[in-house]
Amino acid sequence: MLDYTINSFLKLRLENGRTNIYVNNKLFMHCKYLLLSLPIEKIENLEGIDSIDDFIEKNDNIIEIANNINLKISPKTIFWAHCSNLQVWYENGYNSGLIHSNLAFPLLKELTMAGDKLAASVFKDLLAKRFEKGNLKVKNYILKNGYLNYLNKEELSVLLTQAESYFIKSGILELKKKIKFSLLNYREIKELIDLLLFIDLKYNQKYIFSMLHKLNRELRPKFARFLILHLNYKEFNNYKIAYGRFITYFEELIAFLYNNYPEISEFLRVIDSGFINSNLSLDDRRSYGFVSYL
Repeated sequence: MLDYTINSFLKLRLENGRTNIYVNNKLFMHCKYLLLSLPIEKIENLEGIDSIDDFIEKNDNIIEIANNINLKISPKTIFWAHCSNLQVWYENGYNSGLIHSNLAFPLLKELTMAGDKLAASVFKDLLAKRFEKGNLKVKNYILKNGYLNYLNKEELSVLLTQAESYFIKSGILELKKKIKFSLLNYREIKELIDLLLFIDLKYNQKYIFSMLHKLNRELRPKFARFLILHLNYKEFNNYKIAYGRFITYFEELIAFLYNNYPEISEFLRVIDSGFINSNLSLDDRRSYGFVSYL
């Protein structure tokens, strides 16, 4: 067995040919593949790349390559590579751009709970930075894992306000790429809608309304139709939202569309009449007072 100590809270061990991360002497996770690491100066010099997450998104075969490389490298070499990656991460003040968010968020959270003051100060800053300006996959990861729950009410309110403009801008860019072939890109469009709706419903925001307002006249009807149909025949799971809250939000959204965008009123009349008269099943109404969301 090999041991490598990063600091008093963080160490790595090579056990039975596997690299394991320990926080406060408790097993945190087994590293399944060699972590991608780039020098800070290289990240700063890559146009449009602010983190490992951005690099991986723009080079989506990188994990497959890393896994293939792992097959040809000895466990000891992989262990020392992991040690080097995390040592550089720590020496650069737990720089969030140097390791993937799937590791950075849970590891910083665990270090914070263990009493690491540096990790604690970095953790909230990372949440704010990556939620505001990170790519949509990172935002989705933050929401799904409930990391915003670690912010107090004031911090959360400030973050959601600051993040809205960038969030909507990146969402519109993504939508423009996908909506032309919406059937082929159904899953990606659905994920975007789910993110926006979850923020609106759980945190009482108006992201969907803002996005509709900022879309051009050609794109708005396409998005609105997709949105309303998705809400009527949605696939909800994981997160619990009060059913009454969802109905109120849906009715408010339809009224907003009616009042502001007459170009889709014919489509809305069909949907709205069925919804108001309970002829359409908005989710199975045997839902015990809740719908699950996202």
